[in-house]
Amino acid sequence: MEITEDASRSKSIYVRNVAGAALGMAVGFAAIFIATNGVFIPSVVREFHWGRAQASQSYSASMLGLALVSPLVGVLMDRFGVRKVVFLSAIVFTIAMACMAFQTGNAASWVALSLVIGMAGAATSVLGYLAILPQWFDRRLGLAIGIAMVGLGIGTVTMPALSAYLITHIGWRHAYQALAAISLSGALIAFLLLREKPGVKRTFRRHAKSGGSVTRVGPVRRRGLKVFLIFAGALCASTAVLSLVPHLPAFLIDRGVSATDAARCASLVGLGILTGRLSTGLLIDRIHAPLVACLYFASGAIGFMLLRQVESYEGALLASILVGLAIGAEGDLLSYLTRAYLGMEKFGLFYGIVFSGYSLGAVFGPLATGHYFDVTRSYVLPMQIAPFLLLASCLFLLGLGRYPKPGTLANDSLSGVAVASE
Repeated sequence: MEITEDASRSKSIYVRNVAGAALGMAVGFAAIFIATNGVFIPSVVREFHWGRAQASQSYSASMLGLALVSPLVGVLMDRFGVRKVVFLSAIVFTIAMACMAFQTGNAASWVALSLVIGMAGAATSVLGYLAILPQWFDRRLGLAIGIAMVGLGIGTVTMPALSAYLITHIGWRHAYQALAAISLSGALIAFLLLREKPGVKRTFRRHAKSGGSVTRVGPVRRRGLKVFLIFAGALCASTAVLSLVPHLPAFLIDRGVSATDAARCASLVGLGILTGRLSTGLLIDRIHAPLVACLYFASGAIGFMLLRQVESYEGALLASILVGLAIGAEGDLLSYLTRAYLGMEKFGLFYGIVFSGYSLGAVFGPLATGHYFDVTRSYVLPMQIAPFLLLASCLFLLGLGRYPKPGTLANDSLSGVAVASE
């Protein structure tokens, strides 16, 4: 009966889910708060007479909050369904973000609210919206993820420009509130577009009530190893590539590139990210995903090596794009790898765990790079370490081995590379 219903279901539901995920991420935590963080810093510094480092603590605090709650969010999505958890997260996130307008200059309050924003907004990131696509897609899951991630790319490009416009015309406090209203409106539309596949959530509930075990992917130790390998790969890669993003303009200026050209290079990182997201989605449907990861992480490693020797604007552009490709690829891979190696049973929990590795890297990388520069006035060591971290990530992901055979994953009739159900 379920197969007949799936076969007769209009393909529009697949389009709706991809569109809903793309829209949700375009107005979610990463685009609305993280991507705009640097735009607000000058205004906050002027009003509160802070240093830039103090004002930018909101970025690290919010990413730490995201990392801390990601596994819990995954459990909640398994238990109550993705749509409900994502929309509730969007409501709390937008309320918390609107409260940024009431900051008084207390540093502890600034950091604490940013931590809450990261925790509340976790499900409005790729953690939530990309968790629903594996329910519907199999053979073309990579393409679906890649297209949806384009929405996030568009959001990270447009929201900073919109934020700058709002700050100029209505001030930074009202700008936060306006962005919160935009985020909530977009989340509502995304909620109406998204649909969960019948049976996925109910299967988890029946399993939980019965107390039985239906996981056939292998011993707990083997499953734990798969989770660890993906987590470690995500942690190493994000620590490497995300350590560069906030420091790239300053690094290039130190290398003799003009401020204008350095800003252009930073924007081309965004182009690389967008290209990496879409192209990775296309490739992982056809090529073993860990091999695709190695290809893009190798490009990132080459980018770092070029940056260490950059002497011209053209060389800086190429290096920036290569690093951006690696950043974009990682976002696509985590959801796909979790689905392919661990199946849909407890997908949210496993995805939340590996995503927390990505989030922790986003905290540690920039902080460690900034601290090293403050002490030595140089970026040499972080640039030297980054390629080795990317190599370590490749080794972790290659350690996953082949995809499980069809029918061996719990609550999963298909493996990560089986014939498509869509």
